[in-house]
Amino acid sequence: MAIKQDNDFRVLVAECPEYDQAKIKTIISQGMATLGYKPHGNVVIKPNVVCAFPSVMWEKTAVTDFNMVASAVRALAELPEVKRIDINETPAVGNPSRLAFKYSGYREGTNKLKAELSKPIDIKGMDEEHRVSRFIGGAVHDKVRLSRTFANADTKIYMPKLKCHCVSHMTGTMKLNVGIVNFDDRAIRHDFMLNEKIADLAAVGWPDFAIMDAIIVGVGNEALPIPRKLGLILMGRNGLAVDLIGARLLGIRGEKDVPYLEAIIKRGYKPATTEQVQVMGDAKSLADIDRLAERIKPYNEEFYRWQDVNTEFKRMNSPLHLYFGPYSENSDATCDTGCIMGIKMYLAFLEKYVGAEGFAKARPSIFVIGKIKEPIDAKGAPVFVFGSCSQAEIKNAKFISRINKCFVTASDMFLIVGNRTGMKSPFFDPPFLSKYVASLLASMAVKTFNGRYLQDFGYYLDQHLFRKI
Repeated sequence: MAIKQDNDFRVLVAECPEYDQAKIKTIISQGMATLGYKPHGNVVIKPNVVCAFPSVMWEKTAVTDFNMVASAVRALAELPEVKRIDINETPAVGNPSRLAFKYSGYREGTNKLKAELSKPIDIKGMDEEHRVSRFIGGAVHDKVRLSRTFANADTKIYMPKLKCHCVSHMTGTMKLNVGIVNFDDRAIRHDFMLNEKIADLAAVGWPDFAIMDAIIVGVGNEALPIPRKLGLILMGRNGLAVDLIGARLLGIRGEKDVPYLEAIIKRGYKPATTEQVQVMGDAKSLADIDRLAERIKPYNEEFYRWQDVNTEFKRMNSPLHLYFGPYSENSDATCDTGCIMGIKMYLAFLEKYVGAEGFAKARPSIFVIGKIKEPIDAKGAPVFVFGSCSQAEIKNAKFISRINKCFVTASDMFLIVGNRTGMKSPFFDPPFLSKYVASLLASMAVKTFNGRYLQDFGYYLDQHLFRKI
C-alpha cells in the first residue's frame, strides 16, 4: 500500500497550564488555522481511552483529558464545513468501551456537548460497531477491520495523551493505532512483533491532524501513570512529527529509542529524525523543547516505575519474584511487548488497589514468562506461568497455574491469579464487578441486535471455517 502522510513537518507548541476549555478551544482553533488544517464533512476524533475504572484502581492521567476533547469538539462545531463529529475508541483488550466511557467521564461529557451544540455529536465504541475491511499488505496484517464510523470518516483527528510506556518508552499519536482495531485483531501479534504491527496500521490510521494532551503528562507505567505538569499542547498535520517532539519532551530520542517510531520510519514515513521537524509557536527550536522538558524532571525511580518488575518488588519488600526469559530456544531475545507488558499493567493496578503494604504482606509467589534455562526451586510457593512460549523446570511448587495464550493480558491475570497471592484482586470487588458484568452484557445485547455478531460470524465462515474445510 502506498504511504499516506502529510509532508508538513511543523509542530505547533502552545503553553496551556490548566485544563481550561475556553483557553484550549482558542488554542485549537488558532492552531488549525495556523497549520492550514481545514476539517470537513464527518469528523472522527480518536482519543486515548485505554482503560478507565473506579478511582481506587485507576489514575485519570492514563487517558486524554476530556476537557481537551470537549474543547476540540466546540472548535469543530463552529466550522460550517463540519457536518458531524464522532468520538471513536476501542479500549484495551477485555475492557468494554461503554465501561471506559463511563468511568473516564467521556459518556457524561459527550451528552452535555450534545445538549449544548447544534451539530450532530456522538461517542461510539469501536467494539460495538459494524466493521469495514481495509487492505494493508503489511508484515503482520494483510487486511484489518475498522469500525464503520472510523473507516468512512472524511477527516480524522487523533488526540493522544503524552505519557511514558513500560515497554515502548512512550505513548503518543501513532501508538493510538493499536486502538483502531477491535479486540480480536488487536490481539494478533501483540508480542515481539508489536512494533511491526503498529507500523502496518499506519497505512490505514494516518491522522489528518494531531492534538496532543501534554498539559499533565504521565510517567512510569502507562496504565497507572504518575502525573507531572508540563503545561503544553502540541499540534501538527503529521502525527509522526508530533510524536518525535513529544518523545523529546519526555527525554527520549524518538527515532532511536521508541521502537514503534523506529519501525514506522524504517517503512519510509517521514520525518525520519527529530531535526527535520520545524518547531513553532511557544517553542522555536529543539533547544526550547529541551528547556521545556526540564519541567517534568527528575528522571528518578518514579519516572521509571514498573519498567522492571523485580525492582518494584524489591522497593515494596515483596516476596514475589518474576523469572523473565527469551521467547525462543534459538535466541536470547526477550518478547518485550507481550506478556511482560501485561504483567506490568496487572501489578501496577494491584499496587494502586492494595498499596505497597499489600505487596509486602503477599504470599511468596513466582511468575514465569519466557524460557528459563536454570531450574526454579519454588520452595513451596505457587507458580504462575504466562504465555504459550514459556517453559521452565520447576521443583517444589505448591501448584503450577498456566495460561497458554499469546499474549496474556492483564485482564487474564486478574481472572486466573485472582486472590491466590494473598492480595485482594480489584477485579472481584463487588461494586466494580457488577458494573463490569452489566457493561459486558449490555455490549453483547447491542451487538446481537445491531447484527455485529452476525457480521463477525460471516467473516469467520469466509476467512477461517471454509479454509479449514
